[in-house]
Amino acid sequence: MNPIVGLIAKKIGMSQMMDQYGQVVAVTLLAIENQQVTKILNPDKHGYTGYQIGYFPKAEKNLNRPDVLRLKKSGVETLYSKFREFRTDTMIDSLSIGQVIDASALAGVTHLNVSSYTKGRGFQGAVKRWNFRIAAMSHGSKYHRRTGSLGNCTTPGRVMPGKKLPGQYGNERRTLKNLMVMHIDQQTNTVAVKGGVPGQKGICLELRIANRKT
Repeated sequence: MNPIVGLIAKKIGMSQMMDQYGQVVAVTLLAIENQQVTKILNPDKHGYTGYQIGYFPKAEKNLNRPDVLRLKKSGVETLYSKFREFRTDTMIDSLSIGQVIDASALAGVTHLNVSSYTKGRGFQGAVKRWNFRIAAMSHGSKYHRRTGSLGNCTTPGRVMPGKKLPGQYGNERRTLKNLMVMHIDQQTNTVAVKGGVPGQKGICLELRIANRKT
């Protein structure tokens, strides 16, 4: 059984392909870029089992000294600036520090859980942020796209927590579960999943094997 339970991918963009029924479906292309196992987690030292993946390599001058020393001490030649842990239920003996992770790690996988951050759209009004209905746009309205009544009467005389108000829209972590894997190209290290995934082009996402038990 494949020991990998999750890895990092970069969103390339969207395309389309035909499914097994001959229907054209939208797919998102994900690139499995340079990444390696940088740490093996065990219960005695870390309190849980799993492994750590390093990705997004940088020059040594652009990294902090603790990460550089730790990677060199563990024998990882490529210096990475970002790391992500993936927990497992049991120890994985087939993984080793420095092992390269590519698209072949997803061989035989049919569904994935994809996690990333949505596009940040800055400060938005209540109409766009919460899909409120606008008021009349005529001159007599004087209301248009305003939020509406906010507080209560004298008691309690304040805005209650949870009120839908203008504010930051987007830039929130979201997870889409059980996305169907349409195609895995091991030569180009790309994966095509059915439908769209959160985030803009070039963002790094977490791919976890759906319904995986280790």
